[in-house]
Amino acid sequence: MSYRDDAAAHAGRASSLIDEIAKLEHQKVAHAATEQRLEEAKRELSTLQAHAPAAPRGPGAAAHLLVFGATACVSYLGYTLLI
Repeated sequence: MSYRDDAAAHAGRASSLIDEIAKLEHQKVAHAATEQRLEEAKRELSTLQAHAPAAPRGPGAAAHLLVFGATACVSYLGYTLLI
């Protein structure tokens, strides 16, 4: 192998490494921008949730007991009237 072949190989490898570094640096910048946008979106969502009214609650335990009791009474009356 001659000196010229060795120099050409080194130059080719250096060029390939420069391209790879440029690509990785670009990805690094894009990732930083994505991280920044993620943090902004989280802050905005937090602000929106802080000012949002509380979600309406469903029926409580008393309502469930009342419905269960009424259903039991109707079932009992239906059973006694049929027999």
